[in-house]
Amino acid sequence: MTLSSPARNLLTRPPVPRLSTLSHIQIASLWFALFSQWMTVVPVLVPAQVAEMLGRDAALKEGVAGSVIAAGAFIAMVVAPLAGALSDRCSAKHGRRRPFLVVGVFGTSVALVWLASFNGAGSVWLYALAFVHLQFWWNWAAGPYAGLVPDVVPKQEANRASAWLNVMSVLGTITGNVVLVAFYSPRHVYPAVATFIAIMLLCLWLTIRGSREPRPARSRDRFELFAFVRSFYLDPRLHRNFYWVLVTRLFANMGIWSIFSFMLYYLQDVIGIRHPTSLLNGLLGVGVVLAIPASLLGARLADHYGVVPVVRLTSWIMAGAATGFVLLALHPNQLLVITVGLVFCAAYGTYQAVDWALALQVLPDDASSGKDMGIWQVSMVLPQILGPAATGWMLSWVKAFAGAGPAYVTAFVVAAVWFVLAAWLVSRIRIASRQHLSTGLVGRP
Repeated sequence: MTLSSPARNLLTRPPVPRLSTLSHIQIASLWFALFSQWMTVVPVLVPAQVAEMLGRDAALKEGVAGSVIAAGAFIAMVVAPLAGALSDRCSAKHGRRRPFLVVGVFGTSVALVWLASFNGAGSVWLYALAFVHLQFWWNWAAGPYAGLVPDVVPKQEANRASAWLNVMSVLGTITGNVVLVAFYSPRHVYPAVATFIAIMLLCLWLTIRGSREPRPARSRDRFELFAFVRSFYLDPRLHRNFYWVLVTRLFANMGIWSIFSFMLYYLQDVIGIRHPTSLLNGLLGVGVVLAIPASLLGARLADHYGVVPVVRLTSWIMAGAATGFVLLALHPNQLLVITVGLVFCAAYGTYQAVDWALALQVLPDDASSGKDMGIWQVSMVLPQILGPAATGWMLSWVKAFAGAGPAYVTAFVVAAVWFVLAAWLVSRIRIASRQHLSTGLVGRP
C-alpha cells in the first residue's frame, strides 16, 4: 500500500453507467454489517454488560455505561477521518479503499471476541479498553467506506444510493437485534459475536465484489505530514454548506444519543418493564421495519421537494417524539411508549434516507472524499461522546435526589431541544439545482 498526494492521485475510470438495484445493495452491504453491530452492541450489549459487572441496581450504572460509550466514540471521532484521509492517498492496485476495509473488518472480528470475554465479570477499566479497541477497528473500515460511496456512485444517483444505504442500515439493525434475541444471554456472548463476525465477512465480500473502484494514476508525490495535517482544515467561507450539514447533523445526533443509550434503563426504571431487553429489542426490530418504506418514501420526497425540507420535517417529528417520552415519564404507559417509539423510528428512518445524499451534494473536494466523509462521520460520532457521558452522569445525579422520573424528564427535554435546533438551522443550507447535479459524477477526476 503506497501513499501519495490526493491532488496528484487522480483516478483513472471508465464512464460510469447507471447502477442497478443489485449494485446499490452490494455497495451498501458493509453498512448492513456495521449497523447490525452499532445498533445492538452500543445501545444494548454495552449497557447490559456494564450492569452485569456493577450490579443491575447500581446507582452509577448510567454514568459508567455512558462514559465507556463516550470513550469509544472519542477514538471513532479521530480514527474515521484519519483512515479516510490515508485511504485518499492510497494507490493499491485493486482500489484505494479496499486495504482499509479488509484490515478494519478483520481487526473488528478480533475486537468483538475480546468484548465477548467479559461474561458478567471483570474490570470495568479493562472492559472500556476492549470497547475502545473495537471502536478503533470499526472506524478504520467506516472512514474509508464513507469515501468509497462517492468514488463509485454517480452524483445523479445520490438520493437513490442514500436510500439504499439507509435500507441496508435498517435491515442490519433488524438482523442485529434478531441475533441478540436468538443467541445472546448475559453469561454467553460468544454465539452472538460469532454470528456478527460471519455476517461481516460475507458483507465485506459482497461490497468488494460490487464496488468497481477506479484505479489511481501511477504518478505520486512524497507524503508530507504537515500538508496532510493541514488538509483537515476547510475554509468555512468556501464550504459554508458543508459546515451547516455538519452542525445540523451533529445537533440531530445529539438528540438521538442523549437518550438512545439509556432507553434500556428508561423502560426498566421509569415505565416499569420487567424484561426491558426483550421489549427494547422488539421495539427496535418493529420500528426499523417501518423505517424501510419510510426510507424509500424519503428518497422520493427528496427528488420532488429537495433534501433540506425532508431533513427539516423529520427533525421536527423527532422533537415531538422526544416530548412524548417526557410526558410518558410523568404518566407511564407501555402501549403509548411503543407507539411513540415507532413514530420516532419512522421519522429517523426517513431522516437517514437522505442523510448521505445531503452530504454527497456538499462535499468540498471529490479527490479527498475519504477525508471529507470522515469529517462528516465526526458529526455522528462526537454526539456519541458528549451525549452518553453528559446525559449519563446527569441522570445519575438527578436520580440521587429526585428519582428516576424527573431525571428522565430532564434528559428527554434536552433531547427535544437538540432536535429543534437541527430543524431550525438546516434551512441555512443551499443546495444546487438537480439539473446542475445531473451533469457530473461524484468522485470525478
